[in-house]
Amino acid sequence: MFSVFCITETLIFSTSSSSLKEIDLHTGTVKKLADINATVEALAYDYKEKYMYVPRYLEKDILRFQYPGNQSIIFETVVVSTSVIIGVAFDSLSTHLYWTEVENGKIMRCNSDGSEIISIFNELKPSVLTIDIYNRWIYFGQEDRNGNIHRITVDGKEHKVLINSTSYVYGIEIDVMEKRLYWMERSRDLKSAWYNGSDVKTIISSTGNWNIAINRDFIFYVSSSTISKINKYSEETPAVVYSETGHVYALLIYEHK
Repeated sequence: MFSVFCITETLIFSTSSSSLKEIDLHTGTVKKLADINATVEALAYDYKEKYMYVPRYLEKDILRFQYPGNQSIIFETVVVSTSVIIGVAFDSLSTHLYWTEVENGKIMRCNSDGSEIISIFNELKPSVLTIDIYNRWIYFGQEDRNGNIHRITVDGKEHKVLINSTSYVYGIEIDVMEKRLYWMERSRDLKSAWYNGSDVKTIISSTGNWNIAINRDFIFYVSSSTISKINKYSEETPAVVYSETGHVYALLIYEHK
């Protein structure tokens, strides 16, 4: 007898109308999760404790809530900062939450409940970040017209500039299986490279770009009010997944197993 594991995926996103929404990628059903009364430019998820982390840009804090859930969402404040926050990422091996403080020029870390906050690295205008949990690397971009893509260890002790001359990076993801890094520049291109920064490729050129998310086969990306997807392994024309009345910012794929 064979066991069959069914994996369904939900795409969670934030809007300029200060809402969090989700799309069932199998059925296309769209559901509003909550009003957050803030601009949210990234999301992170802890699969072990089942918390979604929500950085509120101008409010300079990070909230979390249980997801999925059958009851009304209750937000809990985890981090309060002195800087606007763009990027957030969760390390499931160490149960650490990481985030970027743009104005302070810092990469920060704490435990999943917000305790033991420390600064691990300083860099001008860090924007979004992503974690390679297996090789223990953090990759991050900059909110700067003449920025770079950086790689640091999860403790911040080792640092390398991987990609030069990037412009306002608001989306970054890693593909662990393929060992490729993907990033989106605000008014330029969706690009990819090997983990070491070599073999830089332009996947698609667009404008009004924001965040990205990846699954096994596709890259999901935001251009203004539209979420589209493009196959990672072929040159197929991008397909529109969803169009919002206002702008879309953060993207995150959640797998239901």
